[in-house]
Amino acid sequence: MVSYTQSPLLASLRGRTFEPPADLRRYLCNQLILGLEQYYVHLPQKRAGFAIEPVQALYLLRESDGKGYLRGLLRIIASLHDRHTTLRLGAPWTNLIAYVPFVIERIVLNGQPRYLLTKRLYGYSDIPIGATISHWNGVPIDLYVNALADETQGANYPARLRLGVANLTIRPLAYVLMPSEDWVTVTYYDASGALRTVSTPWRYFVNAPPQSAGAASLVGEAAAVVGLDRKLYLTNRFERDALREVKERPTALVAEDPFRYGTMTTKSGPVGYLRIFNFDADPVQFVNAAARILAGLPQGRLIVDIRNNPGGQIPAGQKLLRLLTDKPLNPAPVAFRSTDSTLRLSQLGYFYPWHRSIALRTTTGMDFSQSFPLSTYQDVPAYRYAGKVALIIDALCYSTSDFFSADFSDNRVGLIVGVDPTTGGGGANVWTWDFLSQTAAGVGGGPLPLPGGYNFNISVRRCLRTGINAGIPVEDFGVPADVVRELTLADVLSDNVDLIDFVAAKLEDGS
Repeated sequence: MVSYTQSPLLASLRGRTFEPPADLRRYLCNQLILGLEQYYVHLPQKRAGFAIEPVQALYLLRESDGKGYLRGLLRIIASLHDRHTTLRLGAPWTNLIAYVPFVIERIVLNGQPRYLLTKRLYGYSDIPIGATISHWNGVPIDLYVNALADETQGANYPARLRLGVANLTIRPLAYVLMPSEDWVTVTYYDASGALRTVSTPWRYFVNAPPQSAGAASLVGEAAAVVGLDRKLYLTNRFERDALREVKERPTALVAEDPFRYGTMTTKSGPVGYLRIFNFDADPVQFVNAAARILAGLPQGRLIVDIRNNPGGQIPAGQKLLRLLTDKPLNPAPVAFRSTDSTLRLSQLGYFYPWHRSIALRTTTGMDFSQSFPLSTYQDVPAYRYAGKVALIIDALCYSTSDFFSADFSDNRVGLIVGVDPTTGGGGANVWTWDFLSQTAAGVGGGPLPLPGGYNFNISVRRCLRTGINAGIPVEDFGVPADVVRELTLADVLSDNVDLIDFVAAKLEDGS
């Protein structure tokens, strides 16, 4: 088993200078200015909603003396509050995960926030499972988390708060700077109610680059329909790998990546349960596997749980909805911004449906193209779930998970129960800079590749809701829950037992 103490200390990277040279600093700024001005689909909404001017900020950074350049660049990108639109740093940060060896979760008891240590990684044992954390580095932990939340790219407050908790102990250094401290000091209540303090150093892990349906190696139409928060994807992947090393606590559920499923025994009787950790898979293979799993579960009541799901292939999520109902469905469509550059892109075959509306922009004055869906239901299995369905969400549901939640709600498939008031608000189709530059080169011009191991992900097409919400963007707003039900102590320590009982009862009484 890998031991936490075998990981190198993050402090060993201190004192090294990794700021890019002057010519690369200007190059990065120039390319990102082009990307935001010509391709970034949310630019008008972000300017209005957050009162920011990221393009001007990039011009100013380009002309600066270069001191604190990366911090300034990441701050500009964070100001977009868009987990799709991110800068991936070059070497040595690209595949490094900074971590302390435990996971903390937040619940609310009697109206007050409470932070619990719920998982330990790589054999760590200094703090017991279930310990209530009172302070982090001497700061009351709720104050610390809220300050950390303000530095995240969360689009709404519930998302920022969830990300603040997630960033406490695991940070992919491809997307964020090193923690400012070399170790953390955690104060917690022990079993007797006494306060104890433990110091734990930050260490780092070299993560193998992901090779999957959502990875940067995708080409063609598959690369054009990704909806993924890559930072959260890497965080989740690291945590699950670390937990496998120490053997996760036993469960009656079957694990079959990216699913966990089975029949749950609840106070109101048996219920089918399907947890989906991501949609990062070939859409046809994903939906075929889901149909096989669903057919083997109880057919009267089903809980689909997508909490903490960073997304993946948008068609995988949208096709899944077809298995859950035989109602007529309208998948959420997407639109480009109307610019000279997107007009050229829309000459390509699989973007051509958007071409005419962009070409008419000088006459119509429209900032956005027409919207068309990315998914069809033509290659979906014949299986349809006949019973009642509930969807569980939280504010870490993002991107494809936002698409899926929007379709679930707008097509009135079932009840949405949120442990937060809304999903994360990731309403876009995201492209890597490599894919954008290669695609744009095929129609003359466009952004250039980023050197030095840097890469950029950018929201290129925005998601719009359908039904009674037709035309409302998902970005920033997310998809609201029908019922909000916060996690309990038993939920975070005993596999969501209260939450599953609550949702199953809601399905039973039809509310």
